[in-house]
Amino acid sequence: SEIKEVAGEDVNLKSPKQVSALLFEKLELPIIKKTKTGASTDSSVLETLKQMGESDIPEKIIKFREVDKLLSTYVKTLPKLVDKKGKIHTHFNQNVAATGRLSSDKPNLQNIPIRTENGRKLRKGFVPAKDHVLIGADYSQVELRILAHFSEDEVMISAFNNDEDIH
Repeated sequence: SEIKEVAGEDVNLKSPKQVSALLFEKLELPIIKKTKTGASTDSSVLETLKQMGESDIPEKIIKFREVDKLLSTYVKTLPKLVDKKGKIHTHFNQNVAATGRLSSDKPNLQNIPIRTENGRKLRKGFVPAKDHVLIGADYSQVELRILAHFSEDEVMISAFNNDEDIH
């Protein structure tokens, strides 16, 4: 509704064409990046426009997209995945991701944002059964960690032990 007020008309925020028209024609914000079909409205462009501070509309579009994705991907989907015991169980796949990493689906709980307030709120909805705990496992750079261990490379081991950037 705030965007509609500024635009003076309904804007389908899921339509890159309509968002582009609003940002670059109506509001006359600078075009940051182009695609084959016109001015880009991807997240990096919106972040750049937000940082420029010429309009608060890019930030509102970013927030809309975040909430819309959380709603469609999780809030509306998760209740359908609850089993007879009132639980949701993700499926872990060992041989799906091209990288060889574990992936999860039905639902993909690995993609729930952790850096945004709304993502953190959504994550709080997952609670363990009595006498159980939820754990988070970050396999960050697991291949390099294994390499450091087996090669006994002192520089790599030191970098990992000191939380340094291994690269």
